[in-house]
Amino acid sequence: MELAGWVTVGTAVVVGAFTVVGHLFDQVPALAQKLIIAIRSVRAVRDEVRDGRE
Repeated sequence: MELAGWVTVGTAVVVGAFTVVGHLFDQVPALAQKLIIAIRSVRAVRDEVRDGRE
């Protein structure tokens, strides 16, 4: 493969990596909110189980 081909492949890989990383970072706030809701739900269930034992 010629140098121009390798440059094209390298550029495509870098652009693709930045696109994937950017998409993942865009998902962080939504995932963080879902994680907070999940933790609260687990704690509520844990508290219910503890209250049921006493």
